Amino acid sequence: MKKIALLWILLVALPAAHADQCDDLIKMDGLLTKAKKSCPFSYYAFRFQQDSQVCMDKKGKEASKKLFLMGDSTFDGLSKKMGKEALCHKLLKDFPMTVKQ
Repeated sequence: MKKIALLWILLVALPAAHADQCDDLIKMDGLLTKAKKSCPFSYYAFRFQQDSQVCMDKKGKEASKKLFLMGDSTFDGLSKKMGKEALCHKLLKDFPMTVKQ
């Protein structure tokens, strides 16, 4: 019985979680790409962008574009709410291995 439960988790639950991770990764790529253009960042991890591209290939062009633009607009919304400088600082603090000044 335990083997069946484990197999179910591996076959059903993990791919669903992976899909959600891809959605979040593409959105974050949209947000951080916008941040790279708007904040004084000199570095945006190429590995993160590669992982996002793998997810985009899995999700398809239209779904990926929608998710990416959601991340882009999230940057705009947060920038208006907390100020661009504060948001840039928060991104540097929260993602030190992904973006750098």
